[in-house]
Amino acid sequence: MRKVIFYFGLAMLALPAISAMADTTAPATGGSYFFPATVSTSVFGACIGAGLVVIGGAKGIGAIGSHAVEAIARQPEAGGRIFTTMIISAALIEGISLFAIVVTLLAYSAH
Repeated sequence: MRKVIFYFGLAMLALPAISAMADTTAPATGGSYFFPATVSTSVFGACIGAGLVVIGGAKGIGAIGSHAVEAIARQPEAGGRIFTTMIISAALIEGISLFAIVVTLLAYSAH
């Protein structure tokens, strides 16, 4: 069931980006209204890549948060150090995710 939810969420992340790039005028060179002929596979690759980056970053930050709360509940006196470590780790994940999205967009714009 988790795989079904994961792939459904992945598809829901990619569909708004694809439909935003759809051409609303009548296609003159083939294609359709939803998939115009000018959209290449790099658009789909960029959408899927950005979606995977967002999913990975969210999963990592969620794991950090849940484990930090569990650790603080076990040792409340170490809460300050745990919180500081959690914030630093979350910032590093955010930085890596932002870098990956920029690389994805640069790869898309290079075509």
